[in-house]
Amino acid sequence: MNRPLLMTGLVVLSLGCGSSKSSSGDGGGTGGTTGTGGATGTGGANATGGSSATGGGTGTGGATGTGGVIGTGGARATGGSTGTGGSTGTGGATATGGASGTADQSVLERNKHPSRDGVFLQPTFTKAAVATMAADSGFKATFTGAMWASPLYLQKGPGGKGVFFAVTTGNDVFALDETTGAQVWTHNIGSSPTANGGSPTCGSIHPLGIISTPVINTATTPPTIYVAGAIGTSSIMSHQVHALSTTDGTEVSGWPIDVSNSTSGSIIFDTVHQNQRSALSLVGSTLYVAYGGHIGDCGNYHGWVIGIDTQDPAMRGAWATSGQGEGIWGSAGMASDGNGVFALTGNNTPKLTTHYDSEEAVRITGLGTLGDSYYPTSWHTMDMGDADLGASNPVYVTLPGSTPSKILAVVSKDGHMYLLDATALGGMGGQKVDFMVASGTMAIHTAVAAYTTAKGLYVTFGTDTGAICPGGGSKNIMSVLIAPGSPPKPSVAWCAPLSGKVTGPISTTTDGTNDVIVWYMNNGKLNGVDGDTGAAIYTSSNSCANVEQWTSPIAANGRIIVGGDGNLCSWSLH
Repeated sequence: MNRPLLMTGLVVLSLGCGSSKSSSGDGGGTGGTTGTGGATGTGGANATGGSSATGGGTGTGGATGTGGVIGTGGARATGGSTGTGGSTGTGGATATGGASGTADQSVLERNKHPSRDGVFLQPTFTKAAVATMAADSGFKATFTGAMWASPLYLQKGPGGKGVFFAVTTGNDVFALDETTGAQVWTHNIGSSPTANGGSPTCGSIHPLGIISTPVINTATTPPTIYVAGAIGTSSIMSHQVHALSTTDGTEVSGWPIDVSNSTSGSIIFDTVHQNQRSALSLVGSTLYVAYGGHIGDCGNYHGWVIGIDTQDPAMRGAWATSGQGEGIWGSAGMASDGNGVFALTGNNTPKLTTHYDSEEAVRITGLGTLGDSYYPTSWHTMDMGDADLGASNPVYVTLPGSTPSKILAVVSKDGHMYLLDATALGGMGGQKVDFMVASGTMAIHTAVAAYTTAKGLYVTFGTDTGAICPGGGSKNIMSVLIAPGSPPKPSVAWCAPLSGKVTGPISTTTDGTNDVIVWYMNNGKLNGVDGDTGAAIYTSSNSCANVEQWTSPIAANGRIIVGGDGNLCSWSLH
């Protein structure tokens, strides 16, 4: 495997298009995007665009406490009322970030916590109460452009008021008032390419700008939102990472960072053929940005993890896969236990018989140092069938009483669930369980989440075909119960049938283990099901328009928020 290269000067990073092997992700997904982007000015190929404040005050917002989520990840960590939850802590599957309803409920990253568990503490969301859920008709959050990312939420934003953040393929960032949905400010990071991948037939998102979910840093004053996007006109000219003030959208000094043509050992970043669709991660003061390629597997792309020191962005490093292809696709991002990030890679595109870094789980620390790694014995069969390990995101969970107790849960595109020892991925030795959840090489492209009830730890995700469910099934939201043991013992708990375009699942709980409800979008409607049984609890009567399948809902302050092309939708108890 190649070795990471620490870069202390300017790193040029190429921002790739947003969908590998399917409209926004790696192999087999469907759909395309017709968003036009560009609401607030286009900028040049290397321009940073501009911001336009339309409201909001001058308050800096930004809580200074850390809350329970960034501690050890107990289900009932209470934190303070100004705790911020998950951007820098380790979390576990049950870390919820403050049992008090007064705790800061900011959603600073994809799936709420660094573990990517997708657990949202909502004390009012009992199974009985959510029967009164209804759309918030007074919330009119609209904007220009297609949204392939999940929304974020900052409870103490401009003027001390809460704001939601939406990003688009037109390279626009929108801050939206949490009550009315009105635009507080907008910022355009530069012109968005109208083509991608070096060929009209490679890639499927046009225009291609920001497609990944950003991350918010509350350790700065005011808090900072980091976004990554492709910059160009008719084709990709650079990949940039921007840092914007959450107060008014202005660029932070020392940013943006152009990461095009970065190097890692002998590997050179291929600007045109790289694609950034994996959600950003912030671990301590290190920002991690991962890359794959475009649908069609064009060009000499690799899987990349770029590390940037947010306190000194001139300090940057990178790790890249040593074989061609091997992209990092999962839209829900990389997982973390507090020590760097876990990333999953895809197939080697030349399908070589020698293993490089395909179908691999890796731990990346520092600014791009390869730590531990694992790949299954079936890696070559997976390569040949385009059955990427990295089609979905990993989730870091803890399971007391089990050996190992710290687990990296991974679901591959060909229907395997691997439970790995998160403390020692260790080549082949890190695999503790190989459990079949679906059949077929294109069975799963999803966002994976996890939660805990009184019955135990669950891992939940969507299947496209071939789900191995009680009573049969095909396209489902599935939940797998993992019992403690040596090794852990998974079993399929339930499946909820799906039809059409769906999002990744999340969960809410009143206190960490009780009243667990799994939420997801199915054909534009919000669905909530019982976390233990999968029984339907809520289905919205209204639809949210143009919700892309690579996103997930969020929950905050007694509301479920979903992002679609040109709009956010909101539901709450009525």
